[in-house]
Amino acid sequence: MQKEVLQPIHEQVFFTESEINLDDLMQTCSQKTLKEEYPLADSVENNVVIYDARNITPLIDNSNQEKRVKTELNHILEKGPGVFAIRNLYEEKVIDQSNVIFDKIIKNEATNKNDHFASGSNTRIWNSFQKVALENSEAFISYYANNILRVVAESWCGPNPQMTAQVNVIKPGSEMQKPHRDYHLGFQENEAIQEYPISTHRMSQHLTLQAVIAHSDMPLESGPTLLLPYSQQYELGYLAWRNKEFKGFFSKNAVQVPIKKGDGIFCNPALFHAAGSNSTNNFNRIANLLQISSVFGKAMERIDYNKIIKNIYPALLKHQNNNTLSKRLVENVLVCATDGYPFPTNLDYDTSSYSSLHGLSMFEVTQQALLDSLDLENFSLKLSEHQRIRLSD
Repeated sequence: MQKEVLQPIHEQVFFTESEINLDDLMQTCSQKTLKEEYPLADSVENNVVIYDARNITPLIDNSNQEKRVKTELNHILEKGPGVFAIRNLYEEKVIDQSNVIFDKIIKNEATNKNDHFASGSNTRIWNSFQKVALENSEAFISYYANNILRVVAESWCGPNPQMTAQVNVIKPGSEMQKPHRDYHLGFQENEAIQEYPISTHRMSQHLTLQAVIAHSDMPLESGPTLLLPYSQQYELGYLAWRNKEFKGFFSKNAVQVPIKKGDGIFCNPALFHAAGSNSTNNFNRIANLLQISSVFGKAMERIDYNKIIKNIYPALLKHQNNNTLSKRLVENVLVCATDGYPFPTNLDYDTSSYSSLHGLSMFEVTQQALLDSLDLENFSLKLSEHQRIRLSD
């Protein structure tokens, strides 16, 4: 009698939208934030931990105390509610100096740019980080010399994190954003997300830190960010945030914390959140949105994909037209020979919509060119245009 071969039992690592469970999210978000768990905090409001920069500043002058601060903040972002606020993060004169520059940039650009998750007439400054640096060196230095900002960034992303920033001016009558998770997996469609193992879902939230720096007061009626504390702990959240039931739960249970000009709110990018609607008649809510990235998000060697793909494109096109390589095998080559990620890009020109949260990657441009049987000359023109709109000004 042949001996039965037992197959190893492995934990499930790939999930689809059909496997999300609202009850799991409800149970996760039923946790309560206790002030005694965060002894360096000033208070807890609506499950959000509140700090005062004036009390943190003396601590970070001592290396041991600085690690204590970082440890507490890290715990909040991963195992706690996933969000905290810091009052008095910036002096008002620093904020006012930046606001003058923001106004100048907006006038020069003379256009409204909406965000990824909301319709309406909000005004965006994409890449305010670079634009301010080029406009006024001293304003840039004053803003990013902030000691607490660095400590907060390092508490989640580790040493030497990379900074990007986008200004959002939310005008009276502007609608609330759709609740969402953020970059990286938060910018992918569900069809793509379900192709990533759950280990990547867990990893994605550790690669960035989200922040809202208030450049105006943000009373409740102006629509400060809605937050769903503890939702970052729900592992299938990247598949869930578009779901109607999940959005309904968010609308009933999300909280808001009014903040003042110069305050900051920091959150795990996997936290369900959404900028609120501005129900005022004559008040612009102004936020500088910081996205802080781990320095590890880079390859070991610098590859010139442009040279590679232009050189092999005629051979790939010949293989495709002669059916000497299957579509799958051609794609296997493209995965290696092109940049398959649409970021970083220039969001002034490489536009996106809510239904498609990013522009095309080099992989997708090349794939479409092959499907259209473009010759090398026309493919090169299309590739050059794709690269041009992605370059920083």
